[in-house]
Amino acid sequence: MKNANLAAEHASMHRTLPVDLFAGLLAIAADAVIALDHEQRIIFFNEGAERIFGYSATEVGGQFIEILLPERFRAAHRGHVAGFGAAHGRARLMGERQQISGRRKSGEEFAAEAAIERIEVEGKNVYAAVLRDISARQRAEDALRQAVQARDDMMGIVSHDLRNPANAVKMLARSILEGDPAEPVATVMERVAIIRQAADQIDALIQDLLDITRLEAGRLTVRLAREDVTSVVTQCIDGMRPLADTGGVSLSGPLPTLPLSVVADRDRLCQLLSNLIGNAIKFTPTGGSVALTVTARDEDVEFEITDTGEGIPIDHLPHVFDRFYQAGTGRRGSRHGAGLGLPISRGIVEAHGGRIWLESGPSAGTTVRFTLLRAADQ
Repeated sequence: MKNANLAAEHASMHRTLPVDLFAGLLAIAADAVIALDHEQRIIFFNEGAERIFGYSATEVGGQFIEILLPERFRAAHRGHVAGFGAAHGRARLMGERQQISGRRKSGEEFAAEAAIERIEVEGKNVYAAVLRDISARQRAEDALRQAVQARDDMMGIVSHDLRNPANAVKMLARSILEGDPAEPVATVMERVAIIRQAADQIDALIQDLLDITRLEAGRLTVRLAREDVTSVVTQCIDGMRPLADTGGVSLSGPLPTLPLSVVADRDRLCQLLSNLIGNAIKFTPTGGSVALTVTARDEDVEFEITDTGEGIPIDHLPHVFDRFYQAGTGRRGSRHGAGLGLPISRGIVEAHGGRIWLESGPSAGTTVRFTLLRAADQ
């Protein structure tokens, strides 16, 4: 009996609540609450709608609802609302088959979810819509998807590019341990040398993975100092010459005729040049050439690495600095490595405050250029 009395009391209270109270509650709602008349003109626009869309209620009052939609959706939206009004149902979640998009006063589009309800007032349809800005949630979901993709890419690299040298190490170590004790020392040393090469390959890939992680976290640091260009270039050319000789590729590095210095982290600059020169050698067939030239500008120094390799298709050029992207083939995890050299190179150049860009075309070779700050003449 007590419960029945409470229910009756509550029902009586609801019947007597003033309309202004409901209007006040709608006005302060965080979501956008919008009402339209039978012509789809805005007749109610709460504070949540003002915050989300950037318009004041005065600005949109009497305007058609299309003002809040991206232009490409405006023509179809009017028909959708009219069709909903002609249907028997009263309420519906909008965007059941596609995402809803809103348009702010600034012109910015944003993802939204919305529900609409039809109310008949004096024989005419009035529409009430509640809309929520989900752009922040969508950004979080996109970031999560990217993180999952990055994890999958990383796993692909680890399982493919690390497995090959690891298997070589295991196979050669087993052959040494299980081989004939009387086997010549020279033969065993050849296998040990190959094991060392495989270990170096594993270590280099691990370092690349660590560097790309630091880049994405904004933690790649450089220790800037005055560095002599001739000294650094000579060191890098000498270090890459064995790779060029093995591939039958001519490697040249014309040195500046006058003393020239840059403001750079020597270790990172060597890593950068080794990445770019090594990449050029890999994509250059036997008999081809790779050249490194240096040009002094007023305030910076431009380094240019040019090869006579297979070149890069035009439609791949926008992606060459994407991590795990294979510039020469457009495939991830291809025979040319992990696809980390160019994105790491860009990160190193940008950490120095320089620029890097690439020019290429099918069967036209590739040229990579980057700039570093020129050190003041002593």
